[in-house]
Amino acid sequence: MEPERPIRIKPTAPPLSRGQPTKARPSDERNRRFRSLLVILVAGVAVAFVFLVVPEVARERNDDIRAVREAKLETVVGEVEGPQKLAPYANLEREKAREEATSELGSFVELQAVLEEEMNIDAWGAREYEQIKDLATVADQYFVENEYPRAMEAYRTATLELQELINEGSAQYNKSIAAGQIALDERDEAVATIAFQHALTIIPDDPIASNGRARAALLPRVSALLREFDRSLLRSDLVQARSTLDELQNLDPKTNSLPETLIKLDDLETDDRYNRFVSEAFAALRNKQFDSATLSFDQALQLKPHDPVASDGLNQTKQNRLLTRLDELRSAAELATSEGRWIDAIAAYDQALLLDRSVRYARDGREELRTLISIIESMDKYLDDPNVLSSEEDFAQATKFLSAAIEQIQRGPAFDAKRRAFQALVERAGKPLPLVLLSDNATDVTIYRIGKLGTFDYHELFLRPGRYTLLGSSDGCRDVRMTIVVEASMAPISIRCQERI
Repeated sequence: MEPERPIRIKPTAPPLSRGQPTKARPSDERNRRFRSLLVILVAGVAVAFVFLVVPEVARERNDDIRAVREAKLETVVGEVEGPQKLAPYANLEREKAREEATSELGSFVELQAVLEEEMNIDAWGAREYEQIKDLATVADQYFVENEYPRAMEAYRTATLELQELINEGSAQYNKSIAAGQIALDERDEAVATIAFQHALTIIPDDPIASNGRARAALLPRVSALLREFDRSLLRSDLVQARSTLDELQNLDPKTNSLPETLIKLDDLETDDRYNRFVSEAFAALRNKQFDSATLSFDQALQLKPHDPVASDGLNQTKQNRLLTRLDELRSAAELATSEGRWIDAIAAYDQALLLDRSVRYARDGREELRTLISIIESMDKYLDDPNVLSSEEDFAQATKFLSAAIEQIQRGPAFDAKRRAFQALVERAGKPLPLVLLSDNATDVTIYRIGKLGTFDYHELFLRPGRYTLLGSSDGCRDVRMTIVVEASMAPISIRCQERI
């Protein structure tokens, strides 16, 4: 009987390969016929699985694809191994090799899912991708044939090439995004649109590329707004410039140079407000509107702290306010002085000194007024009681005060009238008047502060007008004291001691 010819099994494509079958390893000729039939049956099942199940499985996401693939491969391998028994150590080695191959398969499946679901591979790398899938098909065949180490290496090679393909797509994507951004910055609509469209070809619906393409479509309007902004600056129309930039910012806030342009406009607006505040402040200062000037200078300094122009202007305002107030107080004091309101004048000088202790006119004016008030009080004293000028001491003081009063000039009509009256009083007091005294030739007569006259029947002398005290004394009689006022055309004065004691 002729020995049976070995049966060759046509390999099947594993779930993710989608490629061509590789050469199958011949079955052992010494296997029994039963095992050959079993292998044929298993191969038929595998073929049916490849053509009926794989297309659906390949569309599953990462974990589902890997789980389905591993489960089917294990089923095929398990059925092929069938009743074959391995030594425990060999079985452990095979399980370990299968786990490693399965792990590599999982890495491949994850990258494949990324490539197919996130990157439009058919538009930019279909040929390279088909070649990689062919490598995966070979790896699948090794896995089915229980050659796990070779399957692992094949999966690893396919995974590395798949990763390189993904990296290449990412590099193209990044290059397109960068080129698009440069074109946006240079406001080149055509180049930007092409670049971002190419990025969308690699990664469809990518938000960055989509946003870039949308921004590229806005470039004509962006360029027009920037030109309008420049024209507004040439016209010094900052209001229109701000309106234009607001529109541009709403249109495309990521426009190149927009932040710098906004800062430039902010600085120009700040300078404009600053100049307006300073101009208003100096105008108010010239008009002595010190509150308005201070407010405007403060507003200018808020915009530009420590600005020398505004700081100097504020100091000028303070100084001018002080000088103006001092002038007002000086005028008030002089007016009060001219009107004879000496206390009011001194109060004005005191207020001036509270503002500035170094104000000379206030110090001198206050001292002059104190001297003037002293003179006035003295004149009033003698004018109120002119008879005291009979005293040599009082007459000498009055003469001194008269001299001081004469030195006071421009003190107003009230003072001048008082001074004239006082001068007349002093002049009268300096002219002695005749006084006739009559007595009994027994009374010893004495005039207080003039001297003893002795006894007499008739005595005439000359005394300055004023009040005098006469004292008469005689033995056995009570003393007589009497006060007289010497004045012009007065009658004789009789003085006698008549009351006996």
